[in-house]
Amino acid sequence: MKIIKLGLIGLTAFSLAACGEVTMQESESSAAKNTSLVENQTKETLSIVIALEQDGKEVATATKKLEVSEGTTVLEALKKEYEVVEEGGFIASVEGMKQDEEAGKYWMYEVNNTEPTVGAAEYELQDGDQVKWFLNALQ
Repeated sequence: MKIIKLGLIGLTAFSLAACGEVTMQESESSAAKNTSLVENQTKETLSIVIALEQDGKEVATATKKLEVSEGTTVLEALKKEYEVVEEGGFIASVEGMKQDEEAGKYWMYEVNNTEPTVGAAEYELQDGDQVKWFLNALQ
């Protein structure tokens, strides 16, 4: 009789522990989802301007004012608003304006009149940034 009672107590304890583990996993999963939701809700919206320039002349019809989320990179913003073709990790064409390797023309960018030291996929935008993409011959 004692063995049966001990067996039932052990089985009950095991069942409670197993149910507790499932509940704990569900709680952790729910907490992670809530944290992610709060992070998404608190992301700031940034106002930026992107302009395109070819051969030293601004393409007036291509200048756009955008609203992007905090953490958006220069490359993400470009792709969001323009038709972009990439080759080998580099911008090959924007809105049909193609780089020309023979002429030494490549797409480059600057932010607030300064050429960043990182690629466009790494540079995170800040509120008020002025981004200029230019297709000019390298000198």
